[in-house]
Amino acid sequence: MKNFVELFSGLRRAHGCTYVEKKSADGTKVKGQSFVKRDPVIDKLWQDHLSGIEPSLGIIPIDENNKCRWGCIDVDKYNLNHKKLINLINSNQLPLTVCRSKSGGAHIFLFTTVPVEAKLMRDRLSSISAFLGYGNAEVFPKQVELKSEDDTGNFLNLPYFNSAKTTRYAFNFKGEAITISQFFLAIKRLTPEELEKLELKRPPSEFSDGPPCIESLTQNKLNDGRDRVLYQYIQYAKRKWPEEWTKYINAFNYKYFDPPLEDRVIQEKIKYNANRELGFKCNEEPMCDHCDKKLCSIRKHGVRGQSLFPDLSDLQKINLDEPYYYVNVDGERVRLKDTSYLQEQRLFQRAVMEQVNKVPPGLRKKDFNEMIKLLFAGIEIIEPPKGSSKVEQLIDHLDDYCTDRTAAGATKEDMILGNVWTHEGVHHFIFREFFHKYLLKNKWDEKYDETQMLLRDKCGCKIKREMIGKKNKTIMTIEEFEKPENVYRPKEFKPKVPF
Repeated sequence: MKNFVELFSGLRRAHGCTYVEKKSADGTKVKGQSFVKRDPVIDKLWQDHLSGIEPSLGIIPIDENNKCRWGCIDVDKYNLNHKKLINLINSNQLPLTVCRSKSGGAHIFLFTTVPVEAKLMRDRLSSISAFLGYGNAEVFPKQVELKSEDDTGNFLNLPYFNSAKTTRYAFNFKGEAITISQFFLAIKRLTPEELEKLELKRPPSEFSDGPPCIESLTQNKLNDGRDRVLYQYIQYAKRKWPEEWTKYINAFNYKYFDPPLEDRVIQEKIKYNANRELGFKCNEEPMCDHCDKKLCSIRKHGVRGQSLFPDLSDLQKINLDEPYYYVNVDGERVRLKDTSYLQEQRLFQRAVMEQVNKVPPGLRKKDFNEMIKLLFAGIEIIEPPKGSSKVEQLIDHLDDYCTDRTAAGATKEDMILGNVWTHEGVHHFIFREFFHKYLLKNKWDEKYDETQMLLRDKCGCKIKREMIGKKNKTIMTIEEFEKPENVYRPKEFKPKVPF
């Protein structure tokens, strides 16, 4: 277990929990559950994971210092040919380890000898994912910085759940499943310097001055996605040969498409693009699978100068009484105060500009709304720390008030003075006295009537009328709180030495 813990260590203050999808008594599938738990990653969690005791453990790779010692490309394809992927990795001598994921896809890991900056790990893995043809896959760490102690980031389910009979195993260089002991021997760890200098040797191409997606897609003849690839090539040609770009389109069509598009289609494309200044479509298939934005932005005829809308992913809702949200913007963490920042593009742009110094271009309202719908389809609910909700805070205040203001021998009449009368296991108090003389002094910011409703509806208090002396008062009651144990210990002094 020690080797496993050392290898996959990450954020310590929170972790992921996953209950695997199972079949019910009638044979129907019961969907699994995944969530973030704000509890420390203790030894028992690691041991339970390796022993196959649910929930399986998910680790957040970015730590409290915004560093990580491992990263992962999550290829979520059920019919993935693992051996083909491993052969591609081997042929390019990449220091990666492939594991079968829970869904049957692949987790492609990169490990380092010591923690490195999360941004460096993410940048390298983003380039590698595009190079391998999985540029649209999720990359962990998903963020380059955690904004506060409330921010938990995103977790990845670890391999070798139920290690003795696991389906989440690693592969060796031949594409064969290996045990956890063999896994520790098979992995490669890079020093920070080696990771910094890691280069991807792209094959020779006539498009090495343009978008990497065109360079990758034209390694073999295409018969799928020809229309979209042609659009991308036209944008490249217009940048490279602005005066005579039209004469290159037919040659590209016949050289790289099998079968070529009809001449009629080519002429329609040329006519459509002749008087329009359009941009690359980086987020569409099949380009997105080979998209390396960082490399593309420095190439002479790439996206340099084109304002691209950033990649948005992993919407998280911090489930407070007044919830706020986190979203990843090109791997950088942006906090959104409420849903209005996801409804109005102008507010969203402002938040991104203020927090990560980027200026997202405007999108059509329909396109922006579709993007937000996709984010909400995969929203992750993060429960806040214990005691942070309004109800929990109010109960704590009420507990303190009732235990502090209950005096031995107190009577019903003492409630008029703001005290608590405890009788037959029930606290009695006047709400007005509690609100004005206690809550407000403790900087409680809810309104009078809303607080009273919270006490009645959420805290278990009851409201009734009670005669106190000659006055009929509205009082509240709640079952007696347990008094805290007196832990005071008188200080012991050393006996004085007379001489």
